[in-house]
Amino acid sequence: MTREDWLADYLEHGSSGPDQWDADPGPGGRVPSQAAQRLRGRLAEPGSWAEPPDGLLDRILTEIEGERAVLTGGSGRPEPEPTPGSPAGEEVPAGPVQATSRRRSLRHRVLVAGAAAAALAAVTVLGLVATDRPTTTHVAMAGTRLAPGARAVAEVRSTPSGLAIVLDVRDLPPSPQGFHYQAWMKGPDGLVTIGTFHMRGGPGNVDLWSAVGLADYPTLTVTREPEDGNPASSGQVVLTSRP
Repeated sequence: MTREDWLADYLEHGSSGPDQWDADPGPGGRVPSQAAQRLRGRLAEPGSWAEPPDGLLDRILTEIEGERAVLTGGSGRPEPEPTPGSPAGEEVPAGPVQATSRRRSLRHRVLVAGAAAAALAAVTVLGLVATDRPTTTHVAMAGTRLAPGARAVAEVRSTPSGLAIVLDVRDLPPSPQGFHYQAWMKGPDGLVTIGTFHMRGGPGNVDLWSAVGLADYPTLTVTREPEDGNPASSGQVVLTSRP
């Protein structure tokens, strides 16, 4: 198959078939086939070169720009050039660059608003956590003349049930047989007992509980009490938060 046959067959039928043209058609040169002759005849006809209908090119270009706008997300129209006679400050239609800039600006505002909302939510959650977190107060206690070397620190933590008090006692001798230690909270309205202990197992922490607050009962004391069944304080103070 000659080059002319292959090209004519391709242009006329849309396919050249399985054969390719011969690189060397042999003696006598390349002789056009009937398909090539028909193609040349059609191209020579005046009707093959008729002018396209008016507006066809504009419609094609408009469709191309519309497809481009869909792909890029823009308007698809070039930004108009300002005319010399246009008034200052006259608004012109936004072009692709302006549309892209506006989209970026809108995206930025959305991101900033989202970040602000997230930050506000975080602050709210932290505020709730801080509000619900138990309040802890440390109260130092010193020994009296009955236990001059003793000392303690009371960690007072608020809970839904009342005050959880952990008394870290140091250098307080164990209570003698027949006696125990009793902790109290003291205020203008009197004394409230918050627990008993003996320290016979050595130094350590003592867990106490109170149903009253430090605001009304600000003084913590520890007394030595005889095991006589009397609920009143003996007055033998060995530790106090207020000398």
